[in-house]
Amino acid sequence: MPELNQSEVAAERVRQLCNYSESVSVDHSIPIRRYFRSGNEMMRMARVYQDEKDIQSAFILYTKFITLFVEKLMKHPGYKTVPENDKKVNKKKVMEAFKLAEKIKSVLRERFTKEEAIKQESQRKEQEEINKRLQIQLQIEEDKKRIESENRKAEDERKKLEEEEKLRKLKEEQERLIAGGGVGVAAAGTAVGPAAGIAAGIGSVNSISDSISEVTPSPGPSLDIGQTGIDQISNHLGPPPAYSHVTPPESHIIPPGGTSGQYLPGATKVLPPVIPNRDLKPVNTGSEIPSVDRSNKPSVDHFTSTGIESTNKFGLKDVIVSTDLVEKFILLAAKNTRANTETCAILAGKLSKNQFTITHLIVPKQTGTPDSCSTTNEEEVFDYQDNHDLITLGWIHTHPSQTAFMSSVDLHTHCSYQLMMPEAIAIVCAPKFDETGIFGLLPGYGLNFIANCKQSGFHPHPKDPPIYDECSHVKLISGIKVTVADMRS
Repeated sequence: MPELNQSEVAAERVRQLCNYSESVSVDHSIPIRRYFRSGNEMMRMARVYQDEKDIQSAFILYTKFITLFVEKLMKHPGYKTVPENDKKVNKKKVMEAFKLAEKIKSVLRERFTKEEAIKQESQRKEQEEINKRLQIQLQIEEDKKRIESENRKAEDERKKLEEEEKLRKLKEEQERLIAGGGVGVAAAGTAVGPAAGIAAGIGSVNSISDSISEVTPSPGPSLDIGQTGIDQISNHLGPPPAYSHVTPPESHIIPPGGTSGQYLPGATKVLPPVIPNRDLKPVNTGSEIPSVDRSNKPSVDHFTSTGIESTNKFGLKDVIVSTDLVEKFILLAAKNTRANTETCAILAGKLSKNQFTITHLIVPKQTGTPDSCSTTNEEEVFDYQDNHDLITLGWIHTHPSQTAFMSSVDLHTHCSYQLMMPEAIAIVCAPKFDETGIFGLLPGYGLNFIANCKQSGFHPHPKDPPIYDECSHVKLISGIKVTVADMRS
């Protein structure tokens, strides 16, 4: 695949961001008015990202807002019931989102082009450094092979000289024995009579000199010449070694098809080829389309998600909760608690630096029983949140006479919060047992199970696998100001 230039790579990254942003799904079982409420909060979050210069996250949310209200919600069964005035207001927000998204897209394309240029230059330098290291490594291997070859040759030469020296000494000893015994020699230098057998023995020794490992003759007394002398010399020297008993040196190899005892003098062992270090791998030079930063979907992919990596195992943004929030809520719920009546409130807050902070405790008008609580006049709560640019982050309620856990009714109540905001939390306070739990439906199985459960009222749910658990994305921090808005009076 041909290498892409910086502009092409930048355009591809923008295209992938658009594809990710357009992958929005709508659940027709959720009342459409909740989507309109979430749309308002998406625009708030997008503006926060834009103000904080995180224009990529802002672009994603603006694009998701457009997709949601231009393409998806038109097919919702409840869209026809939306008041015309709400549709007009929302249409203006869609036009605003269009303009902002197009403006940000141009900035992103320019930014991605510069980033790709820097990336390719960095890769080029890195590749050059790797090539240098590879050349050094190859040179080291070649030097190592050369030194090993020279050492082998020197060792072969040393062994050859040792064998020649042993043979020379053997010949000298044989000649000394023959000369000392007076063996007859013809005038022309050719051994005659009994000495001819000795000469033949010497010839045999010469023919196998390369195979003799060691022959050390023992000095003995002078021998009388004659057949008896010859026999004594032969017994003293012993027979020449047979080929089948000769062990070739390590530097010799048996040729293909050879038989036992056959070898090639001076042959060398064959070394395996040198394999370069596997750590020295060439880097991608940009010939392939790089993956887009943040475009890989997190574990929780929601229409409010921006794809930013999170330390939370579910990819959720952190939610900051003040350490004194529960205490404040228990105090304002004390009267109901004494009357064995549940109290509930809305948790709302702000987005900043890709984490939520609960800043407001909104107590709506409500009715309660020992094991349930229902809010009334929700429009008043929505107006308050709009006026203060607040995002809904969950709810809190008491269990006057029970422990801190999530009942089946609680799970269904919380489901509506978490479907609209995956980071939404449910705080359960049990003053009688001095217990507090911060819970959430488990993304995936737990949330889907409750969303598809059609039963109402109190009913059993399976416990294995678990449906909900304590939230891992909540951080308790002291010193956070929490404003209480009690609308009951």
